Order: sequence, then structure tokens, then C-alpha cells
Amino acid sequence: MIIEDSFYKNLEARYEVTYPEQAGATYTSLLNFSDEGNKFRQRWYRYKEGYSVDLIKMLIKEYNNNPNGVILDPFLGSGTTVMAANELGLRGIGFEVNPFSYFLSKCKLTNYTDADKQEFKKAAKAILVDSEELSEKEIISLPKLSIANKVFDSNIQNYFMAIKVVVDRYSGSENVKNLLLLGWLSSLETISQYRKAGNGLKKKALSKNTVNNKFLVTEIINGNYENIYNDIVGKNLKINAEIINDSSLQMSSYIEKESLSGVIFSPPYANSFDYTEIYKLELWFGSFVKEYSDLKKLREISLRSHLNGLSSKTDLSQLNLRTIPELDILIDNLKTRELWDKKIPMMLKMYFAEMFELLDKIWESLEVDGFCSIVVGNSAYGGIIFPTDLLIAKYAES
Repeated sequence: MIIEDSFYKNLEARYEVTYPEQAGATYTSLLNFSDEGNKFRQRWYRYKEGYSVDLIKMLIKEYNNNPNGVILDPFLGSGTTVMAANELGLRGIGFEVNPFSYFLSKCKLTNYTDADKQEFKKAAKAILVDSEELSEKEIISLPKLSIANKVFDSNIQNYFMAIKVVVDRYSGSENVKNLLLLGWLSSLETISQYRKAGNGLKKKALSKNTVNNKFLVTEIINGNYENIYNDIVGKNLKINAEIINDSSLQMSSYIEKESLSGVIFSPPYANSFDYTEIYKLELWFGSFVKEYSDLKKLREISLRSHLNGLSSKTDLSQLNLRTIPELDILIDNLKTRELWDKKIPMMLKMYFAEMFELLDKIWESLEVDGFCSIVVGNSAYGGIIFPTDLLIAKYAES
């Protein structure tokens, strides 16, 4: 069976579709994190999948009808949606299953006291001095990650790991301890010999930019601490946020019906990317996972956008998954194609079923005049395009 062009045209005809090159393509320049590097609290960590806080503000101003409303992000990531909602005087709620991303958002969405600010300033200096001493006296063990002994240049590995140990032993304010850890985690990719690329990590090319001495490590981490300090003592933003370390598919247990004025989110795309792979340095070196069994559990509760953990023996017919006719047509056709993994049709079936289930829960939670905006990309497998935006919109109509 061949998918005719008319199939996509008929599906698209139901909606007002504007392509990036057309007039009225309002949001195209706001769909990435590249301009956030110098913005308030956004610069604390460069989040690969992040988008602009200005995009969220634009969506809220355009669609929100409740000036005292609550904005939800079911896939909080680095906290941008809630940050933007707070800056516009609205309360924000976010769900995040990845423990590193949850930690990052929690740090960015905390109200810091004057005592916290002064304590952090002192601790940020003392931590690096104490780490230098510790690294000279003790060999610090690495996490159980299989590539752990290849991540850093041997000249700086023990010093860099000593900083983490000193932070872990810090006995002061929990808020300050979290900021100290975040400043260290934010330097991981810069200091390591790996970079985020596609669905995971890639070894950096050897260059003069290699971080191979303690002075550079100290300089990079000091820069992170300086950014954090300047932001917590500078702009006075009252954070009004609830951050939940759980799957948004459990949102009915946390959120009352018809209590949200808006929902804005960017889910994992149906692109086979496993975000536990992309953030595995942060997860392992930050001690958010300590065993591979921890990683397995995390993958099991994440949105099914990847193949890790899927079994070809799973009987989808027994799961009563939500679907729509257009999706069934695409998946049935895909099953006839030659694919790089035979579990791809199953992954897509489960991905859309979970997205549709989430839409059901969002609908129940929205006020009568509530809105839902989704930032999502489309996918293709075996030469078949899966128009995620249109399929989600079609289900949302119901």
C-alpha cells in the first residue's frame, strides 16, 4: 500500500497551516535555546532541547484568558515555561521525570534568601580551595558508567571529581549546596572529552581547546558560579512554581479538573532519541543514577520516544492503546517497509498512544477558556512521513 499525497493534503486541510517561509510564520526565530545564553537564570546551564523564554511569553500573551491563571508544562526540561509564566505574574506547574532536568529546574525556580546569597558567595570560593587540597591527598572514584575513565583528561580528572566530593560533603544550606552542584554540572560538557550529538554523546576532536589543566577547570567553574551569584542577587523575581518529579501521565493525581488556564510544552519527539543517553554524563556524574538498573527504571517511565527497553514480544493488542485511523494507516504501511529496527512501528504506536492519553488528561485539567500549545517536530521512517503535529491536532479535536 502506498501513502498518496492526498492523504497528507486531506489531513492538513483541516487546519490553518503556516510554513516557515510563509508570511505570518511568527515563532520560527524563538524555537531554540541559542539566544538564551546570557539571559536571567537561563545561562546557568545550556539545555540542548531548550527554547526561548520569549516564545512562551508570546504564547501566553496571545492565548491566556485568565490573568490569575496557572500554566502547566508536562515536560518541564530546564524550566523555561514556568520561568516565563512567573515573569508574567502567573503561577507555574511542571512535571519532569529526568532527575537531572528536575534538579536543574528546581535550582532555577527557587526563591533564594539574602542568607542563601551571602552563603553561596563564600562557599563558591571555599569549595575550590578545599577541592585542590583533597585532590592532592585522595584518589576519587568514578561512577559506574562504562566510559567514565575516558571522559576527562587525566591531568584534571581527580581535581574535577574532588570538587564533586567537596560539594557532596557540604553541610550548609540545601539551596546553596544545590547551586554549588549545578555550577559543577554546568561545566561537565565543556571540561569533558565528549559532546552532545544526535542521540547521545560523541568524542570531541582533539584541539587546542582541550581542558587539560586545573587552572582552566577553576576558571570555567568560577565563571558558572559568578553567573549564578549575579542572577540571584540581581533581578528580583518572585518564583511561584510547583515542580513535580513524576510522569505527566500521572497528572490527575496532582492537578484538579478545570484548574489550568494554559498548557505549553515540547514533548520528546518521535525520533528514537533516548534522552537518558543525551544526558548520561549529568545523570551518572551528578549521582542521579548510580546503577544501570536505575537507568532502566528511568527509561521505563519516560515517554516512549525511543527503542531502549522495548521488547519485540510485547503484545500491543492487549494494551488498549489510544489511536486514530490516520495513524493506523501510516503504521500498517510502515510494517511493510524495510526498517533499521523492526520495533519502530511498536515504538510509534506507543508514543502516540501516550501523547493521546496526555491530551485527555490536559483536556480534563483545563478551564473552559483554557489553551494548549505544543512545540513538536515531525518524523519519518522507511520513507513514510509521520506528521506528528497534524496527528496530535486530529486527536485533540475529539
